[in-house]
Amino acid sequence: MRDVVLVTADSVRHDFAEHMPFVDSLEPILGITAGHYTRPSLGGLHSARLGGSVRSKAVSPTIAEVLQDAGYTCIGAAATAQADPAFDFDAGFDQYENFMDGGGNAVENRRSSLREYLGQFEIVRAVYHRFFPMEAVLSGLPPDDEVIDHAIERFNDAEGPRFLWVHLMDSHRPYGRGEDALPVEIDRKAEASGRDSILPDPELTEEEHEELVDTYRQALGRTDERIERLTDELDAEDPILVVTSDHGDELGEEEYYYHQGYRRRVPDPIVQVPLAIDGIDVAAERASLLDVGPTIASAVGAEIPEVWRGTDLQEGGTERAATVAPWHDDATVALRDRGSTLVATDADVSFEEGGEQAAVGRADVDESVEQRLQELGYKDAG
Repeated sequence: MRDVVLVTADSVRHDFAEHMPFVDSLEPILGITAGHYTRPSLGGLHSARLGGSVRSKAVSPTIAEVLQDAGYTCIGAAATAQADPAFDFDAGFDQYENFMDGGGNAVENRRSSLREYLGQFEIVRAVYHRFFPMEAVLSGLPPDDEVIDHAIERFNDAEGPRFLWVHLMDSHRPYGRGEDALPVEIDRKAEASGRDSILPDPELTEEEHEELVDTYRQALGRTDERIERLTDELDAEDPILVVTSDHGDELGEEEYYYHQGYRRRVPDPIVQVPLAIDGIDVAAERASLLDVGPTIASAVGAEIPEVWRGTDLQEGGTERAATVAPWHDDATVALRDRGSTLVATDADVSFEEGGEQAAVGRADVDESVEQRLQELGYKDAG
């Protein structure tokens, strides 16, 4: 059986794929994410059904579990707290490295019971975020090159057939490290944009906006080079390669920037991502990321679980794609077909499978995971 390599690069918009020459050479199709930020999106992708998005975690049977049952050695390398084993993303992997050991960086942990209580009130929340906007830093994570080196070593040492998943983070806000990163002042100002109507929103100047977008483009270019290096240095003949993203970022559309779970926004810049599949003949121009699992399993002759809801893209595309944007006890749900989008906000979303009922709810995670997420600019774990 053929080796399978799945690469997810954080925060890559579909309409910016041209700034990633290697990925663009693979002729990516339009991918629709199953969630609006990393965890629900990756939960849906690895679970091949919306139950993963609703629960914001990997739900068995996952892609790795299916391929492991088919005889694959499964290796995962994902340097983000969003893919922590607490959310079951290690399920099915023989080797899984999350790179979350250690104390992180010096960004202050802003979490407190008082702040969480006061955060229930809109005016207090608006004032707090206006005067204490959150910046994002990547210094608490290993650079993508180190993640790739780890993945290459583990993959080349493993017995085949092999399944490798790598999640890259250097394309995440603030779009670089050190001098490559967006200046803190611009990052904070952009994060605070478009949030509330109670207080006037800060507006980036035209020069600040252009610097932000250019920094984003450069980050995508560096990520593209690393993906190409990964594929060049893997000891694999004729592997199946899938490259996509967990979500995009807003870059000033409707005065919003980035992606934030609490906003529960599902516009095209966040939901539409590139989906490049090399080594499989794909009969589609657009797809849901729920389709990745069934397409891979079918291509290698693995059994496709009955509970999976994705489509085998060798047989055709997805006519209607759903995105669930959960946060705490509420969700936004978007249904997209080729010509229209239907969005339901403040939805009471539940999901039933195998006789079990699951509903949107707040994540109960270790404080260290919470802090890691805050270092990336997230309000909390959702």
